[in-house]
Amino acid sequence: MKKLLLFVLFSLILAVGASALQVSSGTIGGENQDRIANASTTVTVTNDGTTDLTNIAMSFIGDAKYAVHFEPATFNIAAGSSQSVVVYGTIPLNFDSVVKTSSSTDYLKATPFKVGTLKAVVGTTEATADLNMQAANQIEIKKVTVQCGDISERLKDGESIDGLSPDTECSITIEIENNFDDNDKDDLKIGDIDFDPIYIDVESTDSDFDLDEDDDFGTVSGGDKETIIFDFPIEDDTDEGKYPVEIRVYGTDDNGAFHGEIMTVKIEVERLKHDLQIKGVSVMPTQVDNCKDSKVSVSATLMNLGKRDDSDIVVKAIIPELNMEKSRTGMELDVDDSEFLSFTFDIPEGTKEGVYSIELSSFFDVSGFSNSKRLDFVVNQCKVIETTVVPDTTTSTTTTDTTVTTGATTTDTTSAQARVRSASASSFKDSPAYLWLLGGIAVLLVVIVLGLLVVLFRRPLDEE
Repeated sequence: MKKLLLFVLFSLILAVGASALQVSSGTIGGENQDRIANASTTVTVTNDGTTDLTNIAMSFIGDAKYAVHFEPATFNIAAGSSQSVVVYGTIPLNFDSVVKTSSSTDYLKATPFKVGTLKAVVGTTEATADLNMQAANQIEIKKVTVQCGDISERLKDGESIDGLSPDTECSITIEIENNFDDNDKDDLKIGDIDFDPIYIDVESTDSDFDLDEDDDFGTVSGGDKETIIFDFPIEDDTDEGKYPVEIRVYGTDDNGAFHGEIMTVKIEVERLKHDLQIKGVSVMPTQVDNCKDSKVSVSATLMNLGKRDDSDIVVKAIIPELNMEKSRTGMELDVDDSEFLSFTFDIPEGTKEGVYSIELSSFFDVSGFSNSKRLDFVVNQCKVIETTVVPDTTTSTTTTDTTVTTGATTTDTTSAQARVRSASASSFKDSPAYLWLLGGIAVLLVVIVLGLLVVLFRRPLDEE
C-alpha cells in the first residue's frame, strides 16, 4: 500500500512538471501615454514543462470598457519554449494618472493601476498575471522658490534652503503647468483640455513648524502656466533643524481624469551661539524743528534667538552726527526671552537742519557684537512768519499829510476826490431844488393827462 501511494504521488509530480505554464504581467501605457484606443504592451507565455502544449488560449478577466484583445489569441508552445503575445487595450479618457486616495502613502504618485487579470489556458492547465494601465499625468510643478529675508533659493524635489534664522519672514512661490497640448488637431480629446480648477496644498509635515496653506489656481487651460505665492514666518521660538514642507497640486480634467504631483522641500533653521536680535524699532517724533529744544525717543525689543542664555548684555543707542550716546548695561536674557528698551535724546535749539541716524547695537559679554539696526529722524529749519503792515484808510480827514511819500499822497488824494463826489451826489438829492424838480415833473404829467381827456370827450359832442 505504501509503495502504491508513493507511485501515485510521483506520477502526479511528473504530470504537473510535464505541463507547467507561466505568463508574465504587463502594463498598457506609461508616464507619457495619451488616453487612446489600441495602446499595447507585450507579455510572455512560457511552457516550463517537458511536453509540448497546443491551442493555448489567451483571455482577459476585467471590465469590457478596456477592450482588451490579443495577438495572437491562440498558439502552441514547445516544451521549454516561450511565446510573445501583444496585448491591446483602450485607455479611457477618464483614466486617473495618480493615486487619488489622500490617506495612501502613495497619494499623488504617478503609478500603473491594475485593470484586470490575464489568463493563459490549455486543457486543465492555466496561468494568470496582472494587467495594468498607466496614462500621462498632465499637471506639473515647474518651479518652487523659497525666499527668507535676503536668502532666496530655487528648489527641486528633496532639496533644502539652508542658514535661516528664527523670527524671519518668508515666502514660497510655486509655478505649475497644464501639460495638455493647447489644441486638439485630430479631435481625439487629448489636447485643449482644461483643469477647473487646479488645487494646491502647502504643509509642513513637522508639527513644530507652522506652515499649512491651501488655495487654487482657478481654471488652467492646455499649455498654460500659473503662479501662486504663500507668505509664512519662521517663528522666533523655532528650534534648529530641517523642516520638510510638502507641496501638493491636483485637479480633475475636462474628461474626468484625476492628475497631480507632490514635491517635498526642506526649510533648514540654524541658530547662532549668540544672537541678540533688535526688533520692532521705532522713533518718535520723526521730525523736530530747530527753533527750540526737542526730545527724540527710540524704542525697540531685544530678543535672544541664540543657542544659549546670555548675560552681561549691552545695548547702545548712538547719534554719530551729534556725538550723542545712550546705553543699557548688565542685562540678562534666556533663550527665546525678550525685553523692551527705550532711549531719549535731547536735541538742542539751533541744531543744523538735516537727516540724522540713530544706531542701535547689541553686544553679548559686554563687548561681543551681535546685531544692529538704524532709524532716521529729521531736524527742520524753523519757519519765520513775515507780517505785513496795512495802512489805515478809515480816517475821514481830507487834509494832506506832507510827511508821506508821493505814492501815498496820490492814493490819499484819489480817496478824497471819491469822497467829494459821493458827498456832492448825496447833497443834491437832499436839497430843495431836487424836490421842486420832482414837483414840476408831476404837474406837467397832470396837465398832459387832462388835455388828452378833453380831446376825447369833445369829439362825441361835435358829431351830435
